[in-house]
Amino acid sequence: MFFTILLITFNLVLLSMNEDLKNRFNEDGFVVVKDLLKPSEIEFYREVIKEAIKERKLLDERKLKDKSIYEQSFTQCQNLWEDYEQIRQLTFHQKICEIAAYLLDENAIRIWHDQALVKESGGRETDPHHDQPYWPIKESKTITAWIPMCEVNENNGQLGFYAGSHKKDDKRFIDIFSGKVDEEKFVKETNLESIKVSYQNMNIGDVSFHHGLTFHRAKPNLSKEDRVVHTAIYFADGCTRGDEKFHFSVDRPNIKVGEMIESDVTPIAYPIASMPDRPRTSISDEFMAYKMLGLLPKD
Repeated sequence: MFFTILLITFNLVLLSMNEDLKNRFNEDGFVVVKDLLKPSEIEFYREVIKEAIKERKLLDERKLKDKSIYEQSFTQCQNLWEDYEQIRQLTFHQKICEIAAYLLDENAIRIWHDQALVKESGGRETDPHHDQPYWPIKESKTITAWIPMCEVNENNGQLGFYAGSHKKDDKRFIDIFSGKVDEEKFVKETNLESIKVSYQNMNIGDVSFHHGLTFHRAKPNLSKEDRVVHTAIYFADGCTRGDEKFHFSVDRPNIKVGEMIESDVTPIAYPIASMPDRPRTSISDEFMAYKMLGLLPKD
């Protein structure tokens, strides 16, 4: 009897914590879940991801100063889950995916893509932007899990959010790829003057989640070490392609505008009983440059 009461009490507390998590996410468009993963897990994945990045970027010998303004903010290695089985375990980690599905209020979610984001030592700030307009997904049912492989603070590329900005349903395209974003113009056009950026200190094991329409940015890396983060982008199962904007996640499996986004490139991430297989759909050699620079899998 005593054990039953304890169990019921524990479940009620857990439910209350989850409700608070969802309420904060719905209100702010982001939430940081403390101690979601064990430090030992992060230590393991840190080494695996570093090795994967080293292998992916083997042919990219450029120094930071020789890279584009965009790449000086961070370099990317996408779709790591495809060719590194151990990283697949992180991308499809059911603790992370379950929370992502819960925050989106969905029974099932799919992976859009994962990626390592490396803000090198001396790397510049990440310009303000939101993610959804970069993806040809019609429905605004997208969420990113941001998983740092180190402690993150104001000195090494701290992530900051414009709380509540997702509720504006602003889907304008912010071009962070061609050069520095004009700060004054950005704030004026997005009407974010009154919102103070909420920067987040994160410890090893913490994971942040943000909505695809939440504006965010990151500080420069003033430390002597690279800031390595693994991110995974998920979307609600049943979402459709909204436009003809190119993206590997839909163009690779030849998904047309209006069709449901479902293929081996974007498999179910939650709930799953076992890890998905590597996609059979190959990446065209037309994109060999992306492969050689380590952005995409070579095979």
